[in-house]
Amino acid sequence: WGGATRTKGSYSNGAASFVMPYLFGTKMSGMDAGNLRHSKLIILWGYNAFDTRMGCEMPPRILEARKRGVPVVVIDPRRTRTVDTMSSWWIPIKPGSDVALMAALLFFLIRNDLQNHAFIETYSTGFAQLKAYVMGASDGIPKSPEWASEICGIPEEEIEKLADLYGRTKAAALLPGLALQRAIAGEEAARMPVALQLATGNIGVPGGSSGGLFWGKIQGPRCGSFPVLPQDDPTISLYEWPDSILAGSEDDRSRSIKGAYITGSNLLAQGSDIQKNIRAFQRLDLIIGHDLFLTPTMALCDIVFPVASFLEREDIVSPAGNFLLYSAKAVEPPPGVLTDYAIFSALADRLGFASDYTEGKSSSDWIDSFLQDSDIPDVAAFKDQGLFQGQEQERNAFSDFIIDPSKHALQTPSGKMEISPRTYEDLGFPAYPHYRGVHPEDPAYPLSLITPHPLQGIHSQYANIPGFRMEEDLGLWIHPEDALIRGIQQDSLVFLSSPQGRIKVPVRITDGIIPGTVSLNEGLWPVLIRDGGDTVDQAGSVNMVSSTDPSLPSRSSRTHTIFVQVALQ
Repeated sequence: WGGATRTKGSYSNGAASFVMPYLFGTKMSGMDAGNLRHSKLIILWGYNAFDTRMGCEMPPRILEARKRGVPVVVIDPRRTRTVDTMSSWWIPIKPGSDVALMAALLFFLIRNDLQNHAFIETYSTGFAQLKAYVMGASDGIPKSPEWASEICGIPEEEIEKLADLYGRTKAAALLPGLALQRAIAGEEAARMPVALQLATGNIGVPGGSSGGLFWGKIQGPRCGSFPVLPQDDPTISLYEWPDSILAGSEDDRSRSIKGAYITGSNLLAQGSDIQKNIRAFQRLDLIIGHDLFLTPTMALCDIVFPVASFLEREDIVSPAGNFLLYSAKAVEPPPGVLTDYAIFSALADRLGFASDYTEGKSSSDWIDSFLQDSDIPDVAAFKDQGLFQGQEQERNAFSDFIIDPSKHALQTPSGKMEISPRTYEDLGFPAYPHYRGVHPEDPAYPLSLITPHPLQGIHSQYANIPGFRMEEDLGLWIHPEDALIRGIQQDSLVFLSSPQGRIKVPVRITDGIIPGTVSLNEGLWPVLIRDGGDTVDQAGSVNMVSSTDPSLPSRSSRTHTIFVQVALQ
């Protein structure tokens, strides 16, 4: 039909996806969960594996390792269900200080000659620059455990104990959760784990990990897909979409973005700064949406197409792991409900290019063509059983490179892992990963807010179903010390506020969160009310208080860098 303004980046893993190609020449830096069968140490860094199922196989594999006696270290500001069910050691840490702790671990490894010199020399470039930073040669500040202790809120001896265990245990899988890179300077939190895994010789070996994106970022069985046409459309940062709409004066009729087409995305719950999102929607001339329910986003659309759920259509699913799933249609959709493909096909017909769009194929025809162009030898058996597994189930990214670095050179300028890529300096940041330090800019908002995923529900899905969320997931976690100085008691209703807005929410006083930090799960749909001259959310929708100011240079999410105040009504 023509061009459109598209979004680029990701709320989920924007910063990590941005930096991985600088390090490896690709984002495909993952592994199969079965690889953990060979691990002798597992570090879950900001990764709440019990609640956030990054592949259905990952939690049981971690539990299997724990039962074998493998130490499982969890580094997290909260005492999560992962801490209680999987870990042998919980290390509470201040949000945003992870890179400081990583630098201190690397300092200890270098000072005690626990780094793998041959591995570093053979497979990487740029480590010397990072070493100069960590040891203090470049700026006069050694990144020692003593230095990191005050920043991270972790005793010096605890840091040294972790560093010694990590440096002496082979193979070690360091699995950084996506929370680390959903923060200001998230790019550094995504780069530094790779440097640690390189220094210890744990990349591309059985039981190790790349230190990068480990979930679903390795090629599964081949399967056909829709053809993708060449695109030269203008793009905007997904994280800053409302800012792009609001650019220019309100009466400027030449503004470029006048309409939006939204499929299966609840932007008014999941996009940062809900009130700004609403203002952006109000500037548009036309909004069209597809969804299962009348979400807050759909409620502001001009036209809403109710769409079929996964139970009401046929599909092929590519999950995290070396396998494919067949999702059969269980029931017919209700009257008046169509699949997304059927809606687009009907629009193409009305716009006069149906045959070019559909190529005369139904959705089932497309599915069959995809399966014919796949690694699946017996399509009928796949549809009957619902599962096709690749031959290998313990793969690890870059293992072929580690075996033969000349034959399987990486797609980087040097053909090796680039810890301090020169091209990164062109972005205006040091080539090597480093701790930037993020602190409250306004003393009126002294507390750090983190916004984890709930156990039940994916983002804002199912938030409209009464009783679906567990009660413990609904309140604001606050440490007893922070509650005491504010006169807050258990189950008190409080105002959680930032420069962007306010939320009225019950509190849960617990020593399962570190002092100075509060936690409220993401995903609840906003319910806005007027309170005096202010608009207040009374449902606990965290993006009421988040900002669209992105992490740089990736222009990605910073929803774990939010500074707030908590006060009684």
